[in-house]
Amino acid sequence: MAPSVNRESNHFAENVLLRLGMGAARFLPGGRRPERVERILVVRLGNLGDMVVTLPAFHALRKLYPKTHLTLLTSPTRRGAPGAAEVLARDDTFDEMIVYYEDESCRPDFLRELRAKLTALKPDLAVVLASDKTRFDSLLKYLVLLPACGIRRIVGLRCTPHAESLRGHVPHFLRTIEKLGRVRVEPFPWLRVSEEDRNHARTLIGTRRPGPLIGMQCGAKRSTNRWMPARFAELGRRLVAEHGATLVLTGSPDEADLVALVASGIHQNCINAAGRTEIPQLAALAAECDLFVSNDTGTMHVAAAMGTPVVALFSGRDYPGRWDPHGDHHEVLRKPIECSPCLAEDCPRHDEPECMRRIEVRDVMAAVSRVIARRPENKTPVHGVEC
Repeated sequence: MAPSVNRESNHFAENVLLRLGMGAARFLPGGRRPERVERILVVRLGNLGDMVVTLPAFHALRKLYPKTHLTLLTSPTRRGAPGAAEVLARDDTFDEMIVYYEDESCRPDFLRELRAKLTALKPDLAVVLASDKTRFDSLLKYLVLLPACGIRRIVGLRCTPHAESLRGHVPHFLRTIEKLGRVRVEPFPWLRVSEEDRNHARTLIGTRRPGPLIGMQCGAKRSTNRWMPARFAELGRRLVAEHGATLVLTGSPDEADLVALVASGIHQNCINAAGRTEIPQLAALAAECDLFVSNDTGTMHVAAAMGTPVVALFSGRDYPGRWDPHGDHHEVLRKPIECSPCLAEDCPRHDEPECMRRIEVRDVMAAVSRVIARRPENKTPVHGVEC
């Protein structure tokens, strides 16, 4: 699913065509028309953050259909990127998962195999959880593929109007599920973790010190979303000095050098956990933290999904509101800039994005202090509860 060309469109004409197509699919000959839904195919593509913000919709669908066989068709796009398989590693929402990669998706032999596999599944219903990044031509492909597999009832083939995308991804996906029944946002935590995951996190942390335990995610997939390493280091030193904090630095193996650089600049009360956690273990680690400071990246959504307050550092790359962590207990820092939104992978104007440079260490310190001030004196941890 590639980015849309016109982000500000309401997609009226495209959605009329898609509704007509879904309606016409019901009258095609053949296919399954059972009185009761017994098998559902769910389509949701994307990697770590994309999957985390869809978890409430996944879980709501399972509650609506507790005994139905659920299959997830998904792709993290590129090989090696974490996606649904990693996010749902401890989650039994789906009975089956079909994972493919971007380099496969245009091969005729793969498409034939996929059609044969979906036809053999005999789904009674397809639920397409399309984001605002999903292009009209991609949705048209599903409008052809799904009926060709014998599916006569399809929900969710719809381009997302720009204004709707700014309300956040969690309510957006729940609105699709609401077409099938009444749903709500589930309480935190959203990610399932095991006792082994929690023990792994606690081993990384070691003996807890008196001050707050603060997670820090210094990396991000896009360079336009990265706050400067020197500022993360300065922030860490000030958090240790002023709040007696212990810092836990997270990151993928690819971010190990960046995290090591920040850790060396903090000097003390600093745990380098980069490359030492799988996604469920990262979720357990985030649940142990009192708060999380993060760039706009998948780890931010993992922390938020575990109920941990997040101080989120946003560039001007994207529209405000689209990717904010869900909930009203977070602090979102974003500085206005004339070139926003640019939607660029790398800043076209500066070596370091000016929109990130405008976020000062004092801004983040103030946000952290507000989160700490809201923390109950005798906090009862709920993050580690297994669903």
